[in-house]
Amino acid sequence: MTNWESKVKVKHLLTDREDHRSVQASMNAIADVLEKLPEWYGFRRTLKKFHAIPKGDDVFGPAAYSNKLLDKMYDYANECRIWVE
Repeated sequence: MTNWESKVKVKHLLTDREDHRSVQASMNAIADVLEKLPEWYGFRRTLKKFHAIPKGDDVFGPAAYSNKLLDKMYDYANECRIWVE
């Protein structure tokens, strides 16, 4: 069992909508929380991308782009033993 060193609450900031405005607002809110925490210092470069979600097109929309970034967030959290809730 993993010993989590810290935890962060961001899941309540996720949106189930897929339009650019909703996705961008959600990703901004998550980045704003993570940027304030020292354990996320090594993730700062990727957090900048949270503030710049592209509008996308019919093939790859804002929700798909943000999901890729969220996958990276969870990978970083696992590596650093940070519980995300």
